[in-house]
Parts: sequence; C-alpha cells; structure tokens
Amino acid sequence: TIDAMRDAALAMRSVTTSTGDGLRGMQPGIRPLQAARCGRLAEMDATKAHEADGASSIGTWAGRELNQDAGLTRQMVRAAATLRDLPAVGEAARAGAIGFGHVNSFTYALKHVGVEATRQLEGPLLEVAKVTSPSEFHAKVRQTRDVLHPDDLDQAWLDGMDKRDIRLAKTSEGWHVTGFLDIETGAKLNAILRNLSVPRDADDERNPAQRRMDALDQICTRVLEHGLPSDNGVRPHITVTVEAATLKAMANEQARRSLDLDLKPADLEGFGPIGPQLLAHLLCGAELTPILINTIGKNVEVLDVGRSKRHATPKQAKAISLRQRGRCANCRHPIRHNHHVDWWSDGGLTDLDVMIGLCGKCHTLVHTYRLLITGTYSTGFVLTTARGSPLHDIAP
Repeated sequence: TIDAMRDAALAMRSVTTSTGDGLRGMQPGIRPLQAARCGRLAEMDATKAHEADGASSIGTWAGRELNQDAGLTRQMVRAAATLRDLPAVGEAARAGAIGFGHVNSFTYALKHVGVEATRQLEGPLLEVAKVTSPSEFHAKVRQTRDVLHPDDLDQAWLDGMDKRDIRLAKTSEGWHVTGFLDIETGAKLNAILRNLSVPRDADDERNPAQRRMDALDQICTRVLEHGLPSDNGVRPHITVTVEAATLKAMANEQARRSLDLDLKPADLEGFGPIGPQLLAHLLCGAELTPILINTIGKNVEVLDVGRSKRHATPKQAKAISLRQRGRCANCRHPIRHNHHVDWWSDGGLTDLDVMIGLCGKCHTLVHTYRLLITGTYSTGFVLTTARGSPLHDIAP
C-alpha cells in the first residue's frame, strides 16, 4: 500500500506527466488505500478500540473523527470481511487491481449468490471485475444470482402479487396515489407511460412529470370512452352535478361571489365541491345531461331527463386536427381538447367555426382566464394574455 501511494505521489508531482497520465497514476494508490482503511476500521470494530475515544460504535467514531457517514463505515467493515473470506479478491484490492465498489459487489455475492458458489466463481468473477466498472460488474453479479437461483425470481413475483394494491386518497388539491404494482402490471403501465409520454417534437417543452400525467390522463380518457363495458347502455363516466342557478352565475363573476346562501357549488362525484373554473373545464369536453327535478323538502322527484349531447363529434375532431395539422393553436404541442371559443357553459355552439384545438395545458390556461381566445375560424382567431397582450393571430 505504501509503495502504491509513493508511486501515485510521484505521478502527481511529475511536471512532464500529462493530465490523463496523472489521473491514471493516482488510481493504483487510491484503491489500496481504501482496502487498507477497510481493514483498519474492521480491526477497530472487532477490538472495540473506538470506546477508548469515547465512541459507542465504529460508525459514531468514524463520523466524528473521519467525517464519514455511518452507512459507508458499515460497508467498509463488511468489505474487510469479504477481503478476508475471498483471498484472491483481497490480494487484488490491495494491489489496486479492483476498487471499493467491486469489493461491495463481492460482498453482495456472498450474501445473495451464496458463500460456496461465490468461492467457486471467485476467479472468473475477479477477471471480470478487473476490466469493468463497478456498476457493470454489479450487473454481472446480479445476473449470476438470477441464473443460479431462478426460484428466487419466481418467489419475488409471488411476493409482489401478495403486496399489490393501489389507493386514491382525496385531498383538498386533488388525489394522492399510493400502492404497489406487481411485476406484470407495473411492466404494462411502464410500457404505456413510456410510449405516451415521450416528447412529441423538439418544441415539446413539457417536463417529464407533465408528460407522464398527460399520458395517464390520456389512458383514463380512452378507457372511459371505449374500454369499459356499458351498464344498461350507459358507458362508465364521471359525474358533475350543478344546479341551474350556479351554472348561470358562472357567467357573472359578481354573482359568483355574492353572499347567496342558496347558491351551491358544483359537485364532482367521488370527490366533492369544485370551483367554477374546473367546472367550466370539465363541461367543455363533456356530454351534458340536463335533469329536471322537483324538490319538496328532502325529497327529490325526477320530472324529466334530457338527451346527452356530445360536444365534438369524431368528424369534427378530425376536421379541427386537419386544419391545425394536429398542433395546439397556442403552443404547437399535440391537440388534446377541442375547445369552444364561446364556452359551452355560456351557451356556445358546437360549430366548427367557433371551435379550436388546444393541448391540455393551454386548455387549462383558458379556463383559468390566463389565455384568452376570441374570433372565429372564418374571420381568424386572436390569442391574448389575461392582460390583453397579443400572443399571435391565426389567419382566417
């Protein structure tokens, strides 16, 4: 170890050595020093020498005297045992042929591949370690474990099946998701999310979290539209209940903020009360089913149920996509929603002349009044900020 450190020091002090040669020269000195440190820490742990310095454990002592994390100290103590149990590995580490990361993988092998199997494979594994990075070598060790213990892979799958669960907890801001996916289900979801959440082009500025959430929303929308069986002819859906007075007040901010105790917020089934902006956002792409009721005390009598009306037909959606080349009118991301410039909740018509294609983010901006759109397709749409600053026009 001392000789290796001396050679490393010479490489550092040489004025004729290139930067690359200097770095390569340091490596044989760093690795033996790490191996020696593992041995000394293990020796102190075994003899309880740290107690003479008033430390209750080797981790505490190393944290105080060496500024080293307790977890790393425990790793080094275990590494010393590996160097002792696998003599060829210990010799290679002290000679600088392999590093601390490689030794950790041998420690992993002793535990998960098995002591006897690792001893039998010590020579071949050591040759691999000498020519690979620690991460590459660890992958090889894991591969060896999987080949020698295939039953463990199946047991892991069965254990995962026992743990699988998913729960949605309602919060004031949305839903909190917790749970565990088994191997097969997780692989399916991962494949779908990876496919749907890739950036669509160089102009796609959504961050990874936004792309994943857009992908999940797309999955849910497709399933609700096509994937689930109907119940007496009615497809599964989410329901928003809103009284006529509340719907009317949406168009008038002053009425919306009035102290009217009879005015009730809209209610999203399974969640609870929602605000007018979210209500308008949901109504924009929904089927509207007006239900006429008569309320007498606590009793509600249904007098008439109107016919559902789809806002944008498939043909209309294709026409909007074609004329905008599949891109959002504001940010050029893929179209996710067909928006009524005159909001449906305000009496807007389902007419191609007053409909425009937007991505999910820009559609949200519209319904939170941060993006304003006026005009028609025949006269040209005008997009502005909430303060009226022009963004761009779309020619008729």
